[in-house]
Amino acid sequence: MTAPIDTTTLPHNYRPDIDGLRAVAVLSVVIFHAFPDEAWLPGGFVGVDVFFVISGYLISRILFSEIEQRRFSLASFYRRRIRRIFPALAVCLAAVLAYGFVVLMPSQLAQLGKQVFFGAAFLSNFALWRESGYFDSAATSKPLLHLWSLGIEEQFYILWPPLLWIAFKLKAAIGRLIVALLVASFAVNIAVSLTDTSSDFYLPISRFWELLAGAALAWRPDINLKGGLKHVISLAGMAAVLISARLFASEMRFPGWLALLPVAGAVAVILAGSNAVINKAILSNRVAVSIGLISYPLYLWHWPLIAFSYVIRGKPPTLFMAFGIVIASLLLAWATYRFIERPVRLSSNRSRPTHIVAACVAMVGACGLAVWAIGGVPQRFRNSLDLEKLNAATLEAIYAPTNGMTVLEYDSRGHSMVAQIGQGARKVALAGNSMVFHYGPRLQQLADEGRLAVRAYFVTGPACPLVPGVIARDEFANCAKVANRLSELVQREKVQTVVLSPHYWPRKNAFVEREGKSIPLDGGEEGRRAFYANLEDYVRELKLNATVYLVLGAPQSSTGLNPQRMVTRGITGIRADPNVENSVPVADLRTVNAEHDAELRAVAERTGAKILDVFPDVCGNGETCSAFFGARDPKFSDGAHLRPAFVRNHLHFLDFLLM
Repeated sequence: MTAPIDTTTLPHNYRPDIDGLRAVAVLSVVIFHAFPDEAWLPGGFVGVDVFFVISGYLISRILFSEIEQRRFSLASFYRRRIRRIFPALAVCLAAVLAYGFVVLMPSQLAQLGKQVFFGAAFLSNFALWRESGYFDSAATSKPLLHLWSLGIEEQFYILWPPLLWIAFKLKAAIGRLIVALLVASFAVNIAVSLTDTSSDFYLPISRFWELLAGAALAWRPDINLKGGLKHVISLAGMAAVLISARLFASEMRFPGWLALLPVAGAVAVILAGSNAVINKAILSNRVAVSIGLISYPLYLWHWPLIAFSYVIRGKPPTLFMAFGIVIASLLLAWATYRFIERPVRLSSNRSRPTHIVAACVAMVGACGLAVWAIGGVPQRFRNSLDLEKLNAATLEAIYAPTNGMTVLEYDSRGHSMVAQIGQGARKVALAGNSMVFHYGPRLQQLADEGRLAVRAYFVTGPACPLVPGVIARDEFANCAKVANRLSELVQREKVQTVVLSPHYWPRKNAFVEREGKSIPLDGGEEGRRAFYANLEDYVRELKLNATVYLVLGAPQSSTGLNPQRMVTRGITGIRADPNVENSVPVADLRTVNAEHDAELRAVAERTGAKILDVFPDVCGNGETCSAFFGARDPKFSDGAHLRPAFVRNHLHFLDFLLM
């Protein structure tokens, strides 16, 4: 996100059309976030890439001018950046953290504190990169998710000015330097996009080429275009930006090659000049320029309002509410610009406000760190035992080895692992996704009691289907290796019993290879048939060496069993849901996996595998399933994963294989 640039150093070169281009960029992002269901601009996220180009252009233009005129000062440059970026950021961070105290559970507030800390340190992109993956919380629960782009810009601002100054001092060829860095960054972007879209999206090295594209444009600002040509370039550039915003989608591999289109479009619009038809007639319009001037605070405010609406409602805002959020964002942005940004910028004594706003951001960041460190201030709920217990449940680890386990293999990229517990002569392998790994505490309990009579192995991967031939082209690409690990383990260790918990994988960017064909697993019937045919072949293969048990789908519910959804939130507070004790009909829970369970039973019948069912242990034998056990303690840590405390003493369906 581009913070306002200090154009006062170059008043005669001010271009209102660039503020208008900012307006196009920020409105694309706001519409993309506020109206996802309407899909008006499914690729509106490319507005950030447009911002990167604008930022690289304006910052570099200032730097080139000051360095060439021998009046450049790093200290002066960073003071200007502080006065531009810090005032609105400090207010937004403080407001978001304060409101989090009102409507968030301690576990959620702790995560918000972490976001505030990394946002104040301009390291949000690194924090989000490290968190990305299957177990990462939904984007809509992160009110400061959008600060990743500000982090990348600030990291560019830290590196680019001193590098440029050194290059001028050494009389280096600046144009060649820019091209070399741009090509290197773009090459990294392409290479990383093929294997790790999360790294490509969040890491600065794969994004700097977009800012350097603007820098390259600023290095040669005197390109003279003929009258007709600049109009064509302006039209083509704006078309490229708008086509990207309209036709791209979030599930695409981005940035990668795709980012070339909006970046080239932004470069073309700026290159065309302020007198080009689009630039003069539309982008220099007073309304567009006004929105462009408040684009930075508008970007800061819009996402927290949207995210908090998701948190409070537990679902997306209605269309009417979304329009209200956009209007509120515009009003907050105008007020921030008018009463916070401008007074700091126009202050006669610029040194004092610089120190004040820097101290404010540091103070808010420290508060976020403190909130994170103490777990989201759980003391707020001392008078509510229900809220304390619900919060405790949400903090439980859902994919972690127990104290007595030994991790034999671990793939950090896919978080898949092979772990072992027990030393018995008989050998049992439990394989599946994270839903299998949360049975581990039961084995640990048996081991602690001296009743675990087997050597048990867990072969798991988050969300991995445990079916050979299934290939993903996203963050789950390494799942393809997990089924092979199980086969190798069974043969190498002479495993006698395999407990397999496969699950169907109707995912975009996932395919199943069958009889020389690569069939999409997007919910179509052909992919489904191929998936279960591969599973049947796999079971037959495993049965050559071991007895195979297939585990039916476990209870799961995004609402009735999920402690994170057992609270009632309002704009002014949070409390335990009065209907929290209502049990969930078992028939409804069974319906979730009904088709999959039928397929597993059919595979078992054809192959001679045996069926295991965890439902009775979790829900009992009645018609309803309670979300609680003991003294009103939640059974689940989320809508699918059971808590270790419950598993240790209540899950017995595997005991006959383990004792």
